[in-house]
Amino acid sequence: MELHRTLPTSSEVIGSMEDLLIQILIRLPVKSLMRFKLVSKNWKSLITSPCFSLQYNPGRNPAIGLFYPDWESSSFGYIHLNFQNTTGPPFRELKFPEDPYPVLIHHSCNGLLLCCSDVIFCFDCSDEISAIGKCFIYNPTTNCFTKLPRPGVVNGIPKSVRGMNLAFDPTKSAFHKVVCVRESELAPDLRQIEIYSSESDEWRASGEPFKSHAIIHNGVYWNGSIHWISYADFEVLFFNVDEERHGKIPIPIEPYDGHRLQKFSYLGESCDHLHLVLNYDIGADVIVYEMKRDRSEWFVKYRVDLTAVVRASFPGRAYFNYLMGRGYDKFNILSLVRSKKESAFLVLVVSRKVFLFNLECNTFEEVYMFGDAGIGYPYRAYEYVESLHMFRGPA
Repeated sequence: MELHRTLPTSSEVIGSMEDLLIQILIRLPVKSLMRFKLVSKNWKSLITSPCFSLQYNPGRNPAIGLFYPDWESSSFGYIHLNFQNTTGPPFRELKFPEDPYPVLIHHSCNGLLLCCSDVIFCFDCSDEISAIGKCFIYNPTTNCFTKLPRPGVVNGIPKSVRGMNLAFDPTKSAFHKVVCVRESELAPDLRQIEIYSSESDEWRASGEPFKSHAIIHNGVYWNGSIHWISYADFEVLFFNVDEERHGKIPIPIEPYDGHRLQKFSYLGESCDHLHLVLNYDIGADVIVYEMKRDRSEWFVKYRVDLTAVVRASFPGRAYFNYLMGRGYDKFNILSLVRSKKESAFLVLVVSRKVFLFNLECNTFEEVYMFGDAGIGYPYRAYEYVESLHMFRGPA
């Protein structure tokens, strides 16, 4: 009796050859990968592995959108930056199990969001945080999260938290850290750094208490360090998370020429580049600086004039009154986004309108409009960067 062997299908052949399967999967969009995780345990293990995530995103991805808090409804608005993929936002409201209250986003770092609830702000200290409750790290791409132990608790007594920032570099590690700057137990005017590591799932104090005028609640992670602006000292304070040491970088403010004063507009990171944007109290020209990798100096990356954007937002005489008016509210820069193709654009708000301004060719387009309530100054938006990162527990 002759036996007939059933030949494997082409899909079965591909599925059994992991190297070939990886080469196919890394060419798929993220949403397709999220569906393919359900094919089998083997596919889920492969797609969620740190090695696959690194192959899928060998570098750092640019932001494809911005989240911003909608204070009227306790939810989040969303601004699309990638017009090749204009699907709906990953979420409108953030709530987590065992926490009935909506949370606020405190920091966005390489695809992960640091979120906290029960937040109380100290409005007499530059809008810094004075108390904080439950904290979570959330990946909106994979819709997974992890809960953190409560920060700023010393001998069972909670201390005022001045700021928290996430430190996550997917090209170096599958683990993440959180840097918390709290009030020192030695004196109210001293600051103490605490570091949380997802590898140990614990907070611990780092270094000695210190004094600082930096705006701690709005830090930027780049090149292994958290960076904060100090307006009073005209410098950027940084804290190297791995080496646990402080440093300072002067801000390249031009001297007052008797006509107009230079002011700080934005500090941010995109695709592993740290940018500082300065503008003037009169006019609409801005200077974009970039920091050298060794932090030795800032260099001028772009000089642009945003007059055309302002003119498009204020018809007639209102434009001239607005342009010549002194103050910080001429325009508000939400983000500076670099792409892997060496292009870059500013995301800025003028009179409730959001514009993308191409820094390479000096063109712009309106992409969004806020409601009648508008937004006030200061204002922060949080970048949405697609990431396949799945959280790993303590070692």
